[in-house]
Amino acid sequence: MSGAGAQSDVATSADARLTPGSHTAAVNGNRLHYEVRGSGPVLLFPSPGWGPSIAYLMPQPALEAHCTVVYFDTRHSGESSGPEDPTQYTLAHFVADIEGLRQHLGGQRVFLAGHSAGGQQVLAYAIEHSADLLGVIAIDAIAAPDELRRKELVAAIERRRTHPFYASRPGFLDAGLAIVTGADSTPRSTTEVLDAIGPFYFHDPELAADVMPTLDVDETVNGYANASGFQGDDVLADLHRITVPTLVVVGDDDFICDPVSQAARIHLRIAGSTLAVIEDSGHVPWAEQPARFHAAVDAWLAASTTALA
Repeated sequence: MSGAGAQSDVATSADARLTPGSHTAAVNGNRLHYEVRGSGPVLLFPSPGWGPSIAYLMPQPALEAHCTVVYFDTRHSGESSGPEDPTQYTLAHFVADIEGLRQHLGGQRVFLAGHSAGGQQVLAYAIEHSADLLGVIAIDAIAAPDELRRKELVAAIERRRTHPFYASRPGFLDAGLAIVTGADSTPRSTTEVLDAIGPFYFHDPELAADVMPTLDVDETVNGYANASGFQGDDVLADLHRITVPTLVVVGDDDFICDPVSQAARIHLRIAGSTLAVIEDSGHVPWAEQPARFHAAVDAWLAASTTALA
């Protein structure tokens, strides 16, 4: 077969793999499930890695207006398969899966977006693979699980003490704080933990009842990710190696990936990055302040995709 014919076959195959709807890809010995929506340059959007499926991430209208968004369930999450081996869920494994899926989809340069621990995945990927990227969107991302993060986390919870939601529920805040800080180490399922601390993730704690059930958490992979030390990596020192346009988005009231210890330091270390702080929002800004979130993302993507033309 001629070189031109081979390239045509690859293009056709890649095009078929990017048609709207649900697909699967064989990546690093696993079957990764992904959903394609929107049109434009490809943007890969992994689930957080510790258990939730992509269900809570969709839809993302601003992303889909500018990009062919490939939401994918990370190994053993959602509809994806994964090894029954707790050593196979490190940050390096998730980075390798992003690269494997990029290759499966044709190997072109792509945008990346990630939320929370998914944000850490895309930052870590960008550190090693900036040449393969068009840009990065890190949404309420974790980059450094250090003492400053712990300090800001506790302070954010303490600020909630006078909120009517917590004031009307004696003991709720202190019980959740004990779980978050490790003072209460009672074994609990993920559902039990989220019931205890879910409201902390929101500026309006009442939203937890609507958003948390959409996480669709795989308990097994949550255990594997914890055993592998996933989310324990500090990537701050290497963020200067990211050389592509980067948007850092954070809710101003995010307690778990806060503006001070995470977003501000990510922004500071990535040259030319843009920081968008979403007011009156916690950890899930597209659900809590959709208009503000989509405006920030839309403006950045409009500029980034225009620059590609």
